[in-house]
Amino acid sequence: MFIALNETDERIEIDNADPQKQYFCPICREPVIIRAKDSLAVRTHFAHKRRTQCLDDWSHDMSDWHYDWQQCFPKECREVVIENNGEKHRADVFIDDTVIEFQYSHITGEEFAKRNRFYISCGYKVVWVFDATDKIKNEYGDSIDPMRCWNNTLFWKSPRSEFAVTIPRNVTIYLQYKSPVSNEQYKNQLFDLMIRIKKITPEEFSFYQTYPRYILPVNFLKEYGADLPCLSISEILYPERIHEKTKPQPEESQPQATAQNSKGYEKVKSRVLNLGRIWIKHPWQK
Repeated sequence: MFIALNETDERIEIDNADPQKQYFCPICREPVIIRAKDSLAVRTHFAHKRRTQCLDDWSHDMSDWHYDWQQCFPKECREVVIENNGEKHRADVFIDDTVIEFQYSHITGEEFAKRNRFYISCGYKVVWVFDATDKIKNEYGDSIDPMRCWNNTLFWKSPRSEFAVTIPRNVTIYLQYKSPVSNEQYKNQLFDLMIRIKKITPEEFSFYQTYPRYILPVNFLKEYGADLPCLSISEILYPERIHEKTKPQPEESQPQATAQNSKGYEKVKSRVLNLGRIWIKHPWQK
């Protein structure tokens, strides 16, 4: 975990933790320790002491990739404890009745299905972002640029057992990976691109084509509440919604800003840069 409680139940982020002070798990309230402080493979995080039995028995990713994604959201939306019928778990991000899970390391199909069932039973939508860098290839060529592929020509380099389950309708899956883009000006440069999945199995998947626009991390953040100068994923997938927004509407029907949308995004640009040198506006994405 990247957030723990201090002795007064205040949520403390790992980067602000004092090694001389005591911190506690927000679910089981047992003491936790600061782990992997000098590790290059795993990001510094809070961890239970050995032999501690916590109600949240799910494995949680502790990578830099995972941390950087979480940091793009307001603190109050990160590692939110969700409880249902005595069962408790920490959602990576919980915002506007949507749970967002970021998965860098391997997850079993059983746990993937359990998480979906739990959050759906709570009445929430579930969004997954999987890091697919170096895990996919093109069936008919070398390019994995989604603008140069049919929607069903990308597939896994090796089988992914976590997808050997039925994906519920209210679960959305994105893959994020690094690839050159269809622009000679940026030849041989890698950018973080995202694709939204239509169908997925352990062997293959199909995705929604968005030509001529790429889906970037900033578009994902805009989709889930960030006030950024770019299109949301829904607007990229359904361009007609952009025109609908330009039509004059009665004042009472204008959407009201929420606390989650109006604060907490000051560091979004720098965090997104950490995810892969992505700019707020690309020259090819006007």
